Amino acid sequence: MNHHNLRKAASFVAFLLFASCRLGADTSNTIADGSRLTTSSRALPMSPMGSPNPWPRFRFQVRQMPIIIPDNLNAEDRAGMFTNAAVPPLPYLIQDNYTRQRRRDQLPTIQVENAALRAIFYPSLGGRMISLYDKRARRELLFDNPVLQFANLAIRNAWFSGGVEWNGPLYGHSLLTCSPVFAGMVETSRGPLLRLYEFDRALETTWQVDVILPHNDDRLWVHVKAINPNAHDIRFYWWTNIAVPLARDTRVLSPMDYALSHDFTGNSRLAFPLFDGFDGSRPFNYPYFKSVFFRKPDSQKPWSVCLDGRGRGLSHVSTPTLFGRKFFTWGTGRGGKRWMEFLSEDGHGDYLEIQGGVTPTQLQTRPLKAGESIEWTECISPVAMDAKVAGDPDYAAACAAAGKVIAERVSDSALQGMHQFLSAHADAPVKTLLHRGAAWGRLQEKRTGRKISPGLAFESEAGDEERPWDELLTAGTFSAETLNNPPRSFNVSAGWTTTLHKSVHAHGATWLHHVHLGVAQLEAGAFEEAREQFKSSLALKENALAHRNLALLHERDGNFDAAQSAYKNAWPLCGNDPNLAVEICDFFTRHKRYVAFGAFVKSLPATVAEHERIVLMTAQIALEQGDFAGVRRLLQREFCTIREGEVGLTDLWFSSHIKEAESRNGRELTAAEKNQLMQQFPPPRQIDFRMK
Repeated sequence: MNHHNLRKAASFVAFLLFASCRLGADTSNTIADGSRLTTSSRALPMSPMGSPNPWPRFRFQVRQMPIIIPDNLNAEDRAGMFTNAAVPPLPYLIQDNYTRQRRRDQLPTIQVENAALRAIFYPSLGGRMISLYDKRARRELLFDNPVLQFANLAIRNAWFSGGVEWNGPLYGHSLLTCSPVFAGMVETSRGPLLRLYEFDRALETTWQVDVILPHNDDRLWVHVKAINPNAHDIRFYWWTNIAVPLARDTRVLSPMDYALSHDFTGNSRLAFPLFDGFDGSRPFNYPYFKSVFFRKPDSQKPWSVCLDGRGRGLSHVSTPTLFGRKFFTWGTGRGGKRWMEFLSEDGHGDYLEIQGGVTPTQLQTRPLKAGESIEWTECISPVAMDAKVAGDPDYAAACAAAGKVIAERVSDSALQGMHQFLSAHADAPVKTLLHRGAAWGRLQEKRTGRKISPGLAFESEAGDEERPWDELLTAGTFSAETLNNPPRSFNVSAGWTTTLHKSVHAHGATWLHHVHLGVAQLEAGAFEEAREQFKSSLALKENALAHRNLALLHERDGNFDAAQSAYKNAWPLCGNDPNLAVEICDFFTRHKRYVAFGAFVKSLPATVAEHERIVLMTAQIALEQGDFAGVRRLLQREFCTIREGEVGLTDLWFSSHIKEAESRNGRELTAAEKNQLMQQFPPPRQIDFRMK
């Protein structure tokens, strides 16, 4: 039995268990035209997510990522470009408590299927479309990751590779990419429509992704709509990221007038496809990671295709609102290969991404005015063309030939007709709810007194994270139960801050009111006001969060002794929380308080002291203290939460050899000698994430 059939069998067995308990009903829907929408589950090795990190990460704590804007970019390529790519996560919490100890488990799925295609979605993970299977050709069109392994690549840290990810409305991988979203079925004359949607707490907007597979159509149609219900304008971001398998003969084609390259520092013009001595339309050629944006201004039907050596693959076509086009590759060098397998499993992780966005590049946003919405339609489908023509060394000729195939596969009339049809259904109510997201959308509607969209039903009971805020709206203040527990969520918008002030005025302030007001003020940069709120909170009740936040303020002031004292007060109140232990150790390491670091780590429970970030900081201190062998010993393990682009592990490894040689020789090594040592002592594969 092949890999796909094993999954299919496992999903069927899991469905019998899942359907009996999920929402208490069989949610399958089959109508006369043969299209079908079903819920099920999938068994696969999974990395446990763990609870969110309870300590809010404030705007001023986020590592700055300045962007260089070259003078040679035109007005469209510069419009809406931000000068700093740092994205503050609040009101969301960081998701960094996953591991690499995978275990086989069941993951909820929703399938959209007809005679030609079957699409599988993960509603508990941002609505990711993980699989698009071509039944007629018997092949998978997407990179369907055989495991679920989280890694540190998103705004909130946790991310996983594979499938089609819906990225908006903030820069970077979606804040909800590893969180549950709503899913519902809408009835249409062309078959059941799957609606994936959620309320975005960062900008207080909504987005929806409507998916349909009409009868006997071998094209998957996607309609995206985002609404700004606020009384103020926002800057909107969206990119649909499509992961496809990478092979030696893979080629990406997209029409262009010119290309732009993107890295961590900004955008620049790129001579494409031939540069650095190779054909850049073939992702397997890249020895390093690369992002390439295809620029075709005024295109009325933007498209891109990814093809194998036989001329078969996947096409992505859209209406002109989603005009940006990009492809991304990790590169097939040592570090890129390591990243792909780190996100999957050895021998099965190779992929690249073709993407479509509402701006020319991913360092830009576009305006979305108060009370307005934005929408477009995408078509994702199998495509095939003559292999020799697809592989024509003349890139423009290959694109022209592919364009003719696209014109037949997705005609202008078909695209516009489907766009009109799906736009007309964008506000149609959900008939059957298939999966529930968080209660924040319902609370937003309750707080503002108005419904965001007739097509979005935020029917979800308040859980532990939302309940305190539901209490504010219902009872006017926090319950005794809420006041007996540390907060598990935060709100920092002006609307929620006003709600907190109204509660204080009507019912009086509690320690928790002061904490939440202080968090909102600290995020807004009102540092002295925040300090007074945390002091007021402590006057009413000793609590770890107020002490910890005061530690951040003391450190920001340069008063490191006071910060250490505040952390010392916070630690006994946190229940040995490993997240706070890591933060305290990081404070000691940054400020070279190595004696305090050692004493603190020695006092920790073994399970906390062995946290990988504490081990890594121990290695950094060992390097400073000349224990070079100790550094290398501590690096002989796999680290889970390594950030994309982070080279600290290999830097430590090389530094241990270089400093050891310098100590032995009594002098600084020359650049040539350092390079020779680096060649002589390559780092272990498990810590080598260098992509340049």
